[in-house]
Amino acid sequence: MRRRGWVEEYDFLVIPQPQPDELLSSWLTRTAFAHDYPLTTFISMFLKHDGSALSRIDIDFKEDPILFEKLAHKSRFPIEQIVQMSLRSEEGYLFESDHGLYPPKQIRKLKDKRTHYGLMFCPKCLAEDTHPYWRKQWRYTFNNVCSKHKIFLTDRCGKCYERIRLTKMKPSDELVYCSKCRRDLRLTVIPHVPKLHMFGLKAVTWFIDGLQNGYFDIAGSRIRSLFVFEAYTNLSRLLDRGDNLLLDEFPMLEEYKKLCRNHEEYHSRKASPIYRNFYITTMIYFLFQNYPENIQKFAQDNNLTHRDFVHGFKHISFWYQCMIDELVSMQNKIGREISESEVVGAINYLKNRGEKVTQETVAGIVGCHFTIHKQYVGIYKKTIRQQQKYYIDH
Repeated sequence: MRRRGWVEEYDFLVIPQPQPDELLSSWLTRTAFAHDYPLTTFISMFLKHDGSALSRIDIDFKEDPILFEKLAHKSRFPIEQIVQMSLRSEEGYLFESDHGLYPPKQIRKLKDKRTHYGLMFCPKCLAEDTHPYWRKQWRYTFNNVCSKHKIFLTDRCGKCYERIRLTKMKPSDELVYCSKCRRDLRLTVIPHVPKLHMFGLKAVTWFIDGLQNGYFDIAGSRIRSLFVFEAYTNLSRLLDRGDNLLLDEFPMLEEYKKLCRNHEEYHSRKASPIYRNFYITTMIYFLFQNYPENIQKFAQDNNLTHRDFVHGFKHISFWYQCMIDELVSMQNKIGREISESEVVGAINYLKNRGEKVTQETVAGIVGCHFTIHKQYVGIYKKTIRQQQKYYIDH
C-alpha cells in the first residue's frame, strides 16, 4: 500500500492556465478538481501540507514564500505568476502590510466567524467564462457590484443560502456548484442595480480604475492609491452613522438610512452587508467629488472635529494628514479657562430638567469639547467624584 502523501514529490499532473485576475484559491481549487480531489486533500497530497489546517486560514492572503516557490515548481509557472494571484500582490497599492495573518479592512474577510461572509461572485461573469473562475476583485471591500453586468454581487447560493467556500466544494468539471445543495451558481438570480443608483456604479468603477492605475486623480492631483484606500477605511467609520448621518445632496441617503433601520429590526442572512458597503463606498466617492466642498460640509454638518478624522488611524499618510489639517480646523486643546462653578452649574441644570448627565452633555452646556478640553475633563471628573462621595456619606 502506498503511503499517504506519496505524490508529494511529483509535479502537478494537470495544470489549468491561470486567468489574469484569478484568485490563488480559485486556481488551486481548479487544479485540485483537475486531479479529481477536493482542495484540502489535494494540498495534503501534493504540497505536503496539512490540507485541513491550510484551508482554515485565508490562503489568498497567506504570506508564505516557501508555498509560492513550491507551487511555481510543481506547476512550472514563473513564481511571479503565482504571487500575482495572491492578494499579497496588492500590497503597496490597496493596503500596507503589517505581516499579520488577517486581511486589512480593504479586503473582505472570509474566516470571521462573527460575520460568516462567503466568497462573493457575479453569476453572469461565471456564465460567460469558458472556464469559470473567481476574481481577485471579488474580495475587495469596495467592490460590491459587477460594473459590467450592473448587478449586485452575492456571497451565497441562491437556493439554500449556503455561503460560498471553495474549500468545501466537491470535485467537478467546473468550479460553479454549491457545496451544500450542488446547485449551479451561474443560475443565481441577483437584483440589478436600480437606475437611481447608477452613481454607485460610477463609484465602484472609480475605485477599480484607481487601483489598476496605482493612483487617483483628485482635484487635479495624482494621489497614490494606497493613501486613498487607507483613507477609505477611516472615512467608512465616520460615514456609517445610520439615521444620524447628515450628507446633503448625496443621492442615495434615504435608501442607506432605510437599510440601517431594517438591519436593526431584524437580522438577514442574505445581503445587507453587501448593500451597506455599496452605499458607504458611494458616499466616500461622493466626498471626493467637488473637492474640497463636500468633505468640509460633511465635517461641519456632523460636528466632526479634526481629532475625529485622525484619531485611531493606524496608517496615516502625509497626504491625508495635510488634507485634514487644511480642511478641518484643529481645536485648541487648552481652550478658554473653565471654572468649577460652571461645570457644577451645568450638572445641576441638567438634573433639574431631568436630562441625562454625561461628560458630553455637560460639555454641551459649558461650551467646550467633552474630550479635547483637558481642563474641563479634569474638573468634570473631580466634580462627579465629589458628588458620588457626598451621596455615599449621607
